[in-house]
Amino acid sequence: DLHTVDIRWTNQCNQACVYCGPHNSTLWEKEVGARKMMSAEAKDAVRTFIFNNVSQLKNVYLAGGEPTLMNENIQFLKLLLDKNPEVQLRVNTNLSNTNTKVARLIKQFKNVHWLASVESTGDHYNYIRYGGTWEQFCKNLAEVRQIESHKITFNMLWCILNHKELFRCIDYLKELGFHNNSFVLGPVFGPEYLNILNLPDHKISEVKNILQTRIDAKPGFLLEDGYRNLLKYLDEPFEKKLDQSFSKLAVIDKRRNINSKEIFTELYD
Repeated sequence: DLHTVDIRWTNQCNQACVYCGPHNSTLWEKEVGARKMMSAEAKDAVRTFIFNNVSQLKNVYLAGGEPTLMNENIQFLKLLLDKNPEVQLRVNTNLSNTNTKVARLIKQFKNVHWLASVESTGDHYNYIRYGGTWEQFCKNLAEVRQIESHKITFNMLWCILNHKELFRCIDYLKELGFHNNSFVLGPVFGPEYLNILNLPDHKISEVKNILQTRIDAKPGFLLEDGYRNLLKYLDEPFEKKLDQSFSKLAVIDKRRNINSKEIFTELYD
């Protein structure tokens, strides 16, 4: 019996997050070249199998890419609304557009868990999540919050670019009233040039102190678990290559006509 599905039909996405790549983003693909695509035959076989079993599904996870932009999800969600409207629906989204056909269908379900990807604010957000804007994210977040039965969790990745900004983003979201169980924190493992462990020792020591202070405040729930996991990760063995990090960022800056030095002053100081 098919009870759970994790569906990523394509790499369709309107953002090119700095730690992502063409495998999960068409915007990245446009920048640096194509990736290998699933054959039409394989996609049709997956679609047929899932659609034939749609009535018995208990959990549906939509990811990508950006699932709210994938036309393949339109037919699937319409079928779910007709055959299985009580299904548990999780949507891993950049929350950049809540007015697509897919997003409007998602809002018709009762049991929806939005997994919003965000890890920084303002210009930091605009650089890291290239193609998106902080202003639009906040607007869409406020809209989704109004849906009474829906839940929101934040997927937050930590790298050299937001080694302190991550905490400001968390504080901003907490000020909006989000619970300490709304935050899932994790380090960026790849690409390696963005790994937090590339930071020089004195900056690692700074963020260790920040994390320990926040742990000592005993926030509990997922937030405290996340802080503890990040602190533990900082002791992992790693060969620092910060010069390579700056070189890679310079390539991105040139291609996108952005100046990371003006934005991430806490990294370049």
